[in-house]
Amino acid sequence: MEPYVFWLILGVILVVAEILTPTFFFFWFALGAFAAAGVSFLSGTIMQLVTFMGVSAALVLLTRPLAKKLTKSETRKIYIDEIIGKEAIVVETIDNKQSKGLVKVNGEIWRAYSESDDTTIEEGEKVTILKVEGAHVVVRKIERGGEA
Repeated sequence: MEPYVFWLILGVILVVAEILTPTFFFFWFALGAFAAAGVSFLSGTIMQLVTFMGVSAALVLLTRPLAKKLTKSETRKIYIDEIIGKEAIVVETIDNKQSKGLVKVNGEIWRAYSESDDTTIEEGEKVTILKVEGAHVVVRKIERGGEA
């Protein structure tokens, strides 16, 4: 395989990765790969690698603040302790035996488990977040008129 073909394929893969992810990061490496493809006609492998790394690093360092301004995305901080004790609504029936269930709290969707394996909590019911374990929450159903 000719070196320029490798760099072009890598560039296309990185562009696809950029499209499939919500970041604005892989695009700079794709441009680095395209630059290395151009250099491959003039020099050897080491210069191609230096071009790829140099162009990619320069673009990441120099344009990242601009990209953040253009996308107007701010990193959203989630404080785990903030949701403990909060009321959430079940958006997918919680059934520990089937390992399914989702709740919505503070606008965020979380995978949820009931505190008891024998309890199924139906969609639309309200729950209290008891604790956060990794990427899911443990909840208790709020009975009508108060907590369970």
